[in-house]
Amino acid sequence: MLNPRQFYRRLRQRKVLSTVLAYLVLVWLLLQVVAVVSQLLQLPPLPGTIIAISLIAATPLVCYLAWFYQYQHGRLQLIARADGHMPVIFGTKQRTGLLLVSLCSALLGYQYYLLSRPNSEPAALSLLAANSIAVLPFSQLKQDHANPELELLANSLAEEISSQLGRSPGLTVAAASSGQVLSRQQLSLAEIASRLSVATLLSGSISLQGQQLQINLQLLDGSSGQTLWSQQLERELTDIFALESEVARSVANTLQASLKDGNSLQDLSANASTQSADAYVSYLKAREQYRLQTSEAMQQARQLFEQAIGQDPEYALAYVGLADTLLLLSDGSKEFGIIDVDIATKLAAEYLEKALRRAPELAEAYAIQGKMLELQQQPEPALAAYQQAIALNPNLAVAHMWQYLLLKQQGKYDESLQALERAYQLDPVSIAVLYNRGYEQAIRGQFAEATDSFTQLISDFPESPLGNVGMSLVAFNQGLLADSLRHWQYAHQISPENTGYRRNYLGLVLSLGLTDRHPELADNPRFRNSYLLRNSDFDTLFKEMTFKLAAQPDDAWLQFEMAWYQMLAGNKEQAANLLLQSYALFDSEDLYGMPMCSPAIEIAWALNQQGQQQQAAELKARCQKQLHAAMQSELRDSYLNHLAARLAALQGENELALQELQQAMAYGWREWWTFHDPIFETIPPDQLAQLRQQLDNALAEQRRLALAQAKQPAPANQ
Repeated sequence: MLNPRQFYRRLRQRKVLSTVLAYLVLVWLLLQVVAVVSQLLQLPPLPGTIIAISLIAATPLVCYLAWFYQYQHGRLQLIARADGHMPVIFGTKQRTGLLLVSLCSALLGYQYYLLSRPNSEPAALSLLAANSIAVLPFSQLKQDHANPELELLANSLAEEISSQLGRSPGLTVAAASSGQVLSRQQLSLAEIASRLSVATLLSGSISLQGQQLQINLQLLDGSSGQTLWSQQLERELTDIFALESEVARSVANTLQASLKDGNSLQDLSANASTQSADAYVSYLKAREQYRLQTSEAMQQARQLFEQAIGQDPEYALAYVGLADTLLLLSDGSKEFGIIDVDIATKLAAEYLEKALRRAPELAEAYAIQGKMLELQQQPEPALAAYQQAIALNPNLAVAHMWQYLLLKQQGKYDESLQALERAYQLDPVSIAVLYNRGYEQAIRGQFAEATDSFTQLISDFPESPLGNVGMSLVAFNQGLLADSLRHWQYAHQISPENTGYRRNYLGLVLSLGLTDRHPELADNPRFRNSYLLRNSDFDTLFKEMTFKLAAQPDDAWLQFEMAWYQMLAGNKEQAANLLLQSYALFDSEDLYGMPMCSPAIEIAWALNQQGQQQQAAELKARCQKQLHAAMQSELRDSYLNHLAARLAALQGENELALQELQQAMAYGWREWWTFHDPIFETIPPDQLAQLRQQLDNALAEQRRLALAQAKQPAPANQ
């Protein structure tokens, strides 16, 4: 019997190893050819799989044959025996071995084939069971790429068809805008369907020859990409709205047998369309600008909607779009506010009236009407308008999102979060939905989840400032002021006309004591007083405030502001007198602004200073009640803990005050003036010393980081 060393020597002598290596190289080359040919000819994967397994499984057979044969002089011949003589024949023993090796190779290949197959064939999606769909952007044929109007039409078809499908009972329709964003990211169909949580996808292509529009439709299984249904339609370009309704009806009827033609799926927007091709193109251009969600783009959208109305004064959808844009541009909108809210709502009301007169069952009009009523401080009618919009189109994501905002404002937190989650299900790649979802996560202390939401927002919409606005919120709530400052700067760079971003940035500059790097704060009316206070220029501050008070002696908020500065850096007795004077000027509801319950808590301090304990107790009791109600929510709010600390200090509960202050700082509280607050003077200084040092160290570290980040070049688009 050969030992391993002798066996290896014999393998080398018979060139078995080199033969097998050459064979494996040949197999690799053949597999490359098979892969290319299969792709070019669009062959099914099964033949390629069988060829690959067969070639690999034959390796033991090649080894066996290489032991006996070699290629010499242009032909195969038996290898000489050890004594140097050539064997005469391939004997019975060798043939039996060959048969056994062949059987083993075949069994090995078959076993591997079984293992390579899926555990079970995916069940074909039943059209009758499919209850969710996303409409992907339509593509253009190559010869039409030079037509910009056709490109606009291709981008809008998905949105309009989705809107029509959204009225189908029992059918969940993902927002078309989400499909557009994911398609631009070149994700696979399965990835798009997964992220949108839909079972089917509607895809298509369009071509325009003269005035003849051709649309090819494909309804696809979201998990496998298999074509479930296809249709080709040809219409005149002027019939585009009827075509959209026909496509929606065909798809809905295909997906749900319960939808009967001309019955269940009503075209509620039939009177909202236009017969003017020019007006329609202007409308499509306006929608393109609207989707960018920046102050600059929204102003462009306004002009284009007005242009569409000028081209067709009966165009209801254009009136709706213009009203929507005006509301988002109003001062009541924290994102884009540049127009006086009264002017914006008055104009929006006029345009919505014209839209509903022409299309009385247009869901989008009721949703925007709800937003208008909300800005006019009419919450109940606004909520009714949102509900009407949802009744007409249950898949209108923006109505669910606006409903969330209003319910939250009314303190109905559970209902509001349900509305937000429904908006996210319908439109998971929406700027507004992603922002609000991340915001809710951030204020509940779910910072990792919030960071993921805002990072996704920045990735999906790098041209929008809201991802960085959200990141600044996450950082601020953790006390990371330098990071918050950086993200406010990025947001302002993306949307320089939004003055709110600049205000937040400068507010953090003051908090971090970086006024020497921003001397323009001294001349900014909004920040001048804070600038003087932060730089300890108290003489100038009090002189200027005294002049303002002399000019406006009955201004309650001006008196309170002066009192606050006196509390922090001036005469405490004068501060108390000013607070008591302002007390008589404030409306009762203005006293208890949350989350700081201010100015009520400062006035309670002043009453205590004057020995008016009973009146002070009434103010503190109301603040305590509001604090208790706010603490019942899941919110993680350092301002609430700071309020709790101030109330405890006013009650003489020093230990509780220290605990709440510690908690506030753990939750991100970093206000530099904290320990200048005379409310905490009831606590012995030695007990406050550790917390004071902790705050000073945290602010010093954040200031150092902010200065270091300022030396780094900002990315072109964050």
